[in-house]
Amino acid sequence: MACFVGGPVSRYYYVSLGSNIEPEKHFADAFAQLSARFGTLLVMPVVKTAPCAIDTANDFLNTLVVFASTLSTHELKAWFNQLETQHGRDRNDPMRSAKDRTLDLDILASQEHLDFSTTATFEEPYTQACVDALIHPQATQEIVLQGQRLGHRASAIDTDHRSGHIFVIEDTLDRLLERLEPAFNREQGLA
Repeated sequence: MACFVGGPVSRYYYVSLGSNIEPEKHFADAFAQLSARFGTLLVMPVVKTAPCAIDTANDFLNTLVVFASTLSTHELKAWFNQLETQHGRDRNDPMRSAKDRTLDLDILASQEHLDFSTTATFEEPYTQACVDALIHPQATQEIVLQGQRLGHRASAIDTDHRSGHIFVIEDTLDRLLERLEPAFNREQGLA
């Protein structure tokens, strides 16, 4: 982990989120939990995709989420495993990767500086579908989070920790990135 005088420096994490069991419910809950833990989230369009490397008739909802955290990759993955378990996934099942799932969180990349071009290196078809949906919003799916709708465009999600209210802003990726990097830095005490 990189450090600066006064403490650890945040890393930007690029995370895939998928579900094919009650995905709208599990996505909304996961967005709320991620925002409560890490602050501002950048969420790509939510897309419906065919199952990949799993024999099931249930389509998946997938998205990419970007946020800043001072956790190490190992610490973050351990927290993701706990979150998946809370959502009903059996992390001890040796066949878990070949079964339907309530929630699946995977770290795709981490960086010291926010650079969205890293998404071009993601090879999974479901992650590329989320990136492609920024330009061609086909098969996007709506998620309702505390009465607010998102999923068709890039969105920022933020939780007001005093009130518990969640705010959702949908905009273009460029405009969201302009707003989010200063917000990420401010939340992590870097600005």
